[in-house]
Amino acid sequence: MRCEKMDRWLKLHIFKTFFNASVRLLNLATPKVEATWPQNKIVTNVFAKLYQAHKIEAFCGRFDDVPYQNLVSLKDKNFLRVLQLTEKLLLYLGEMDRYYRQWLGLAFLLTEDELKQQREALAYEDFLSLVKAQWEFNMRGAVPEEYFNAHKEDFLNIVLANFLMNLA
Repeated sequence: MRCEKMDRWLKLHIFKTFFNASVRLLNLATPKVEATWPQNKIVTNVFAKLYQAHKIEAFCGRFDDVPYQNLVSLKDKNFLRVLQLTEKLLLYLGEMDRYYRQWLGLAFLLTEDELKQQREALAYEDFLSLVKAQWEFNMRGAVPEEYFNAHKEDFLNIVLANFLMNLA
């Protein structure tokens, strides 16, 4: 069977099986380091908020469809491992290699600029179509355009992360 003809959910399942196994191994092999540089302190602070949001999602039953769980009893820890590995890799490379550290700093600066541009460029109709397409939620009629224009930053948060910003 050619890969182009394969069902997209089957492709995703196969990819995630290999990806999750690789992440598990890399997560075990990557050493944890303490953040000493400003760039890495940003990483640590951002990931602390991501872990908090993940913990609330797990408690709500997002990962195993079982509410009121803690991270110890959670069976599906794949996304948690992705978060942990990403943080470990960024911290390790940022602490050990000044070249990676400066690129990490540049990424933060460019992200700040990009968010400003996205906020300024976000139009009401784009917001409505992006939320419907990404989150399968129709907000047409729920948000007046004047309110949207007065609170664009909050609505960009919805476009980028849906409700997760409320958990961080």
